[in-house]
Amino acid sequence: MSTQSLISKLKPGVFILVNEKKYEILQHIVWYQAKCGENYDKYVLGDESGNHEYRLFISGDIIGISTIFHHPFQEPMPKELNFEGKSYRLTQDEFCVVRLVEGQEFYKTGDAEIWWDYAPVDGHGEGLSLGRNWDTWEREDLRTQELSITDIQVQE
Repeated sequence: MSTQSLISKLKPGVFILVNEKKYEILQHIVWYQAKCGENYDKYVLGDESGNHEYRLFISGDIIGISTIFHHPFQEPMPKELNFEGKSYRLTQDEFCVVRLVEGQEFYKTGDAEIWWDYAPVDGHGEGLSLGRNWDTWEREDLRTQELSITDIQVQE
């Protein structure tokens, strides 16, 4: 299955299994990345206990599952940072604007955010995406684990 085929199946109200854990898709968001000029798909996920602090993203052939956490960052962002004893290197910074939303209202069309993505220096483990809303400065920091398309099963 291609990522485009997967995206066509991921709609609000659909249940998915990611590495054996069940989630409901609550919202689908299409973000426009202003610096690189590309879109990516992001999904707000809820688990069976009602926690909706999970995100699934698909950008080209890259897929990741994220959980929200809080990092005490302050701008300007460093090229390298240490978090919980691990070193991370800045790989990308981006200004993103919501182009399309479907489902429950977590994000709205026109919302804008700025993000800084960090990869572990040793190449192992979760990446960090540190972000904030452009207007309100509300934070959403994400720990992200890359996935293979085979790690996701759509429950049809």
